Amino acid sequence: MKRRTLLIAALPVVSQATPDLALAVRERLQQPQWLRGDFTQTKKVPGFAKPLVSTGNFVAARGRGVLWRTLKPFASELRLTQNEIRASQGGQTAMRLDAAREPAVRLITTLMFSLLNGDVSGLAELFELSGGVKGASWQLALLPRPGALQQVLRKVELEGDGFVRRIQLFEANGDESLIQIANPRTDAAPEPGLFQ
Repeated sequence: MKRRTLLIAALPVVSQATPDLALAVRERLQQPQWLRGDFTQTKKVPGFAKPLVSTGNFVAARGRGVLWRTLKPFASELRLTQNEIRASQGGQTAMRLDAAREPAVRLITTLMFSLLNGDVSGLAELFELSGGVKGASWQLALLPRPGALQQVLRKVELEGDGFVRRIQLFEANGDESLIQIANPRTDAAPEPGLFQ
């Protein structure tokens, strides 16, 4: 906690009213067509003494989708495309939400694509941005703009360099999720048919 506070305090704050912050972050981020990495997600839920910790890997394909594979404590997959969200466990579909029937699906997929791909322009449409940059590192605080997103999220914090390294979600219901990204790497030979 102290390290994060010191890092944020050391970064010069750029006014959220200027496009300089978004441009500075975008210049530092790699923009691969395919990105792979590993994650650790720690979720704190009010009323539970211990946080829920899960680990796994992901594939993000610019403009195509995100595949979030949880390996521990239970194997599951969450596949997001522009048109749907599909969760599966043990090879069986557990949930499927269609954007044509559920308008919130488009909002969720846009948010996830933007977060994992570091698409600052996409984030600026949904949030008010503040933060700072120092050298290759950057930090953003995102406050939801008035609308449906405020009913789900209070705030999002991001940190990174050439890749997004840390995502912290503060949900409206009091839950908090910290996603730490490790081993991000670009992929020139993706799995065929991954998002079809």
